[in-house]
Amino acid sequence: MTQPSEADADTLLAAILAPPDRPGDRGFVQRIDRSIDAQAAYKRARGRFWRSFVFEVAAAGALLAALWLLSSAPLLAPLAGPGEWKLAPPLLLVLLLWLGTQRWRQA
Repeated sequence: MTQPSEADADTLLAAILAPPDRPGDRGFVQRIDRSIDAQAAYKRARGRFWRSFVFEVAAAGALLAALWLLSSAPLLAPLAGPGEWKLAPPLLLVLLLWLGTQRWRQA
């Protein structure tokens, strides 16, 4: 087997690195650009979702803590008997459904 000469290697390299004979695929480049933009928009939307979700969870927790603290106050102790807490699960369900509908409207 013979070694290719330096001129042959230069010719081969020039042929490989030469610009294509036809124009570039503009549609492909546009699809890739749109895909990159869509991924960036999804990342921003996901970050906004998690920030607002954490805020909503903290607000619901603060509301529950406030209700618990108020129910342990001596002035409100007669109203915080076991019978009054039967309303807590449906009220929490209403709160969670309201938060869910707010989330649905933002999407």
